Amino acid sequence: MTDKLSDILASWEEGRNVLLYGPPATGKTRLISELFQILKSSHESDNGIVLDPDDANAPFSRPEQVLPIPKPVKVIWTTFHQSYGYEDFVLGLRPEITISGTKLKPFAGVFLDAALELSDTSSKYKSVVIFIDEINRGNAARIFGEFMTFLDFDYRSDGRSPLPIPLRQLKYIDGQSEDIYRAEGQVAKIPVGFEFPKHIYIIATMNSVDRAAVPIDSALARRFDRIEMRPDPSVLAQKWGLNESLLRAPTDDNWEALSPLESAYLILDRLNLAIAADLGTEFELGHGLLTQLSISDTADDAIWQDLAKSWDEVIYPQLEDRYSGRPEQLIELLRVDTAPPNGDYAWTLRSQLGSNIQARTLTPVRVSELTPEVIKRSFRWLTR
Repeated sequence: MTDKLSDILASWEEGRNVLLYGPPATGKTRLISELFQILKSSHESDNGIVLDPDDANAPFSRPEQVLPIPKPVKVIWTTFHQSYGYEDFVLGLRPEITISGTKLKPFAGVFLDAALELSDTSSKYKSVVIFIDEINRGNAARIFGEFMTFLDFDYRSDGRSPLPIPLRQLKYIDGQSEDIYRAEGQVAKIPVGFEFPKHIYIIATMNSVDRAAVPIDSALARRFDRIEMRPDPSVLAQKWGLNESLLRAPTDDNWEALSPLESAYLILDRLNLAIAADLGTEFELGHGLLTQLSISDTADDAIWQDLAKSWDEVIYPQLEDRYSGRPEQLIELLRVDTAPPNGDYAWTLRSQLGSNIQARTLTPVRVSELTPEVIKRSFRWLTR
């Protein structure tokens, strides 16, 4: 996480926005929520110690976190979705009914409000960071509209080729716009030729797997530095106290002795290798799917049960989604045709009632409802 935070801050220092890209459960939202808290509060650095000899009660402290953007920072969180539009992010016109009739009043969206904040001489903020979760869940090109241009810092104030913001929806009188209503109740005006402020930064997350999402077009994508968030099994190893250097590929001699945590680690590794080779790395399973396994003061049988529950509720549904319409590949992935030579196995082919005729489709099963012996045998075998 620390390396990713450093990458984000480095992009901002170079005048670039950031897009975190990857499969679900790889820590994208968690990372930006941590960064949100860092910027929202006065955060201490992880490096160095400051000595204050005049403070007898607390002479030693951490130095303040070094940020490449001006402070104080205003942080804004928003999530794109299918009904999110230009009027929410840039400028919307809302009707107001008065005695003389109906009038449309302009309301600043998130992006324009950030610009108005920094142009307000009474504001205490020197920069604004906008956090956008699930940027591809909405039609991002439509949401940004002509303001997509101002994602490029070159076209902002103090940039190489600053441009005036093109808000033709507004009425101008004597070089000033009509009143624009802001999110926190303030009212602002902008002059003709108003340039977009420099210190507005965007960090967004994008799910690489979601088929229902709207693809990010190239004009928008090139205005972001893309930081890939990959599944990281070492996060699990560290959380569970596993020594990765001692983990070996299961063999005929040792597979039946694998612990539940070793099995979970190896299953994720094997499934992701197969998925990456078949579908591409962007479809892998995130390590976050297994971080909820309870390990403190817990017997192995309880961990096996937790693993089975996680499989039923989050892991297998994602496998079904990825291999929708491809039953043979899913059967191969679960090693149905090469089940353990002895004992029952969780995954079997479906057969006709009262007959031995089998179809090439899986029998519906909830692994968490099977006996402990079958759960252990099945997950251990799945590591191979």
